[in-house]
Amino acid sequence: LFFKEKPQMMGLLPDGEGIEHLGVENQIGNERGMTSGEALRSSTFWLITTAFFLITMSVIGCLIHLVPMLTDRGISSQNAALASSLFGGALILGRVWTGYLLDRFFASYVAAVFFCAAGMGIFLLWSGVVGSPAFVAAFLVGMGVGAEGDIITYQVSRYFGLRAFGEIYGYVLISYTLGGMIGPLLMGICFDSTGSYRLVLGAFLVATLVAVGLLMRLKAYGVWGPVERARDQPIVPA
Repeated sequence: LFFKEKPQMMGLLPDGEGIEHLGVENQIGNERGMTSGEALRSSTFWLITTAFFLITMSVIGCLIHLVPMLTDRGISSQNAALASSLFGGALILGRVWTGYLLDRFFASYVAAVFFCAAGMGIFLLWSGVVGSPAFVAAFLVGMGVGAEGDIITYQVSRYFGLRAFGEIYGYVLISYTLGGMIGPLLMGICFDSTGSYRLVLGAFLVATLVAVGLLMRLKAYGVWGPVERARDQPIVPA
């Protein structure tokens, strides 16, 4: 009711921008970007969708099974709950730090840092750690969970623009949701079948590294706004 998306909605111009710089891209209801059909036919969409399916499957699977996994290794219920709380705290920090870094660095680089950290956490869990290293593992995986939500939104807006943002974002979230459903299921099936989480944790570690590789294949963002505004340009290597 009270917040406005653009200066134009109040009959104003962005700071420092003259009327001669305003084109159709700045007018209300004329956002630039891809249609949903164009996005679905692009390799960028499928790289993003597949990568976040894999990373979500891995980190959410670890989240749901973290407490039973640690208690199965002989860690007390109190310490397992503490590890779970560290996971939640790391999730919050991951969101804040990711948002800060996305404003300054290329999104794929930010994703690589956080998801490799999550991969290290999964590796520690796979190795059967207990005690303090188990808390470190929970924290690292939690950072990955916190980062993914911010990065999905940012990349969809940068690579596909705002023309059909809601629909395209919804499609990407389908893969996110499916990953969050399948990961815990695979963890449970593996434990019931083998009596251990090691096999599925090893698979999740590989899946996380594959997700990082897919995101690193993404190229520079699309330019959907006025080219005069330098902050819309990506930070990529020369």
